[in-house]
Amino acid sequence: MMTAAVYICTDPGVPAFGAKGCSVHLQEVLRELLRRYRCVHLITTRPGGNPPADLAGVVVHALPRPAGASVAAREVAQRAADAAAALRLAGLCSDHHVGHRVGLVYQRYGLWSAETLETARRLGVPSVLEVNAPLLEEQATHRELVDAAEAERRTRRLLAAADAPFAVAGPVARWASSMDPRWRSVPAIGNGVDVARFTPAPVRETAESRTLTVAFSGTFKPWHGLELLVDATAAASVPLRLLLIGDGPELGVTCARAAAAGVPVTATGQVSPAEVPVWLRTADLAAAPYPAGEHYFSPLKVAEYLAAGLPTVASAIADVPALVADGTEALLVPPGDVAGTAAALGRLGRDVALRRSLAAAGRRAAETRLSWTAVVDRSLALLAVPAEDVA
Repeated sequence: MMTAAVYICTDPGVPAFGAKGCSVHLQEVLRELLRRYRCVHLITTRPGGNPPADLAGVVVHALPRPAGASVAAREVAQRAADAAAALRLAGLCSDHHVGHRVGLVYQRYGLWSAETLETARRLGVPSVLEVNAPLLEEQATHRELVDAAEAERRTRRLLAAADAPFAVAGPVARWASSMDPRWRSVPAIGNGVDVARFTPAPVRETAESRTLTVAFSGTFKPWHGLELLVDATAAASVPLRLLLIGDGPELGVTCARAAAAGVPVTATGQVSPAEVPVWLRTADLAAAPYPAGEHYFSPLKVAEYLAAGLPTVASAIADVPALVADGTEALLVPPGDVAGTAAALGRLGRDVALRRSLAAAGRRAAETRLSWTAVVDRSLALLAVPAEDVA
């Protein structure tokens, strides 16, 4: 009998087959599960389109997207989605006539979820819980949370039911640990990159007349440090141009700020995840700037830049300094530091040897430590899953 894995995501803000960073993360984990299991199911409240060709083998169970006329009604709908996902999971675990046995449940933490992993535990199926953000705090601070007490109870229930919870960054791991005393230390496993899709282009020689291209990829949200990116590029000691890959609410403002500062810009607009590596290969450098303040996430873009062989300047936020060696794999600067970012970009622009060195070391880091294969290996290693459960 074949062994199957079930991936669960009931968060309505995560389009499974979309272009957002969370979508890319979800798709990459699905790819890794497909390499390990003979059958992979996805239970989701938001498919977000058709799967890419290499994920066509994933069996998608699309549940109704939670909706309601008020915040309170939407919260009730999300709890109902959790119950529906749990029911679908129970059916998969008992549906022997389809010729497979569920050997793993992998869930992305959703604010109102609890019954899914409780069902997995009741049925004796090992479960991994991926915690990407302190959603309780995010919802209360940046959006609206009506039934905060129930949301907290459900988060605690989900953590209690998980066989192996982990977080994508240290600050998130500490938050998750505080939610369930049983987990004194939830491990942190950072995000990764597909090293087969993100590959380097040769480092180009610098001619006096050539302006280097600095790439930034993302969803252009306020917390991405886009003002910092433009101001540092304008202040660098060498001529630079920006390649802005993606779309989002801050793209227009960023382009206008660059034009006012005299920085040339190429803006791609919305692109599919498959197009991002192609665009990165046209750049000379890459930047992952963030403003000063508290940051708890693990930027996908840093691993993608390194895999693409791009000498990278990144803000030293959250776990980035622990994941990337400053000075040898990338140049790290304090978050919010325009002068420091400009100096690092200028240094790279002037020093071809340094660019080559960083490009090679960054690629090695991606291949050996930061690949999605390595990331999923570490997460599944938290479980004591018998070898025969894995294809």
